[in-house]
Amino acid sequence: MIGEVLEGLKALGDETRLKIFKLVQNRELCVCQIVPAIGLSQPTVSTHLGKLKRAGLVKERRTRPWSHYSVNEEGLACFRRQLDALLEANLLDLPETWELAVKLPPPLCGRGGG
Repeated sequence: MIGEVLEGLKALGDETRLKIFKLVQNRELCVCQIVPAIGLSQPTVSTHLGKLKRAGLVKERRTRPWSHYSVNEEGLACFRRQLDALLEANLLDLPETWELAVKLPPPLCGRGGG
């Protein structure tokens, strides 16, 4: 679960990708429309879109020779569910983090909490 959430967070954690995501969240756009709005080259915008697509947050529709991008509503809903589950999960509930809890030393400051 952590890996999938991290992929989405990394994709949206870049300012340019977040801006591109917000553009295609508004409506389906061709790369040629995104380039002047973002002010970056077509290869750079395509690279960012590829990362958003791999994270499952955008989808591509090809009409030769153009590629049109829009939000992948299903992928976005899945990302939201996974993020919510991760934030709500107890440290011991996740295979990726239960070992951390076991390795925690006793508190040195006399407090049991965090």
